[in-house]
Amino acid sequence: MNTIPVCRSRFTRPVFLWAVAALVTDLAVGWFPNHVLHRPLPRLLTLLPLIPSMFFWVALVHMIQKVDELQKRIWYESVFIAFMATLALTFVFAGLERAGIHRAPRDDIGSSMLLLWGCAYVFCTERYR
Repeated sequence: MNTIPVCRSRFTRPVFLWAVAALVTDLAVGWFPNHVLHRPLPRLLTLLPLIPSMFFWVALVHMIQKVDELQKRIWYESVFIAFMATLALTFVFAGLERAGIHRAPRDDIGSSMLLLWGCAYVFCTERYR
């Protein structure tokens, strides 16, 4: 059985590509001004990650409406795993902040959730293979 076309098609779906685009845009908007420009970006440019994020959500809704029951289960499980991991990460950040050890920036949770969702999706697809 040839598994390369199956993996290739999963990673070229619009929902996955928009998620990667949103993550890369979010990380670039956070990293580029501090390390290259050495000054903050204009407020309008900081909203740039919202554009691929909106396309991601639209593609996700369309994808969930079109897929079969097993694929829906994979999607829902990966979203649930990402939600629970993000909730645990938020609790850890809150505990560290309350203890005075570390203050995590609040804007990193969205990027972390996208990354966790991507990892959870890969984990769930491999589990049902």
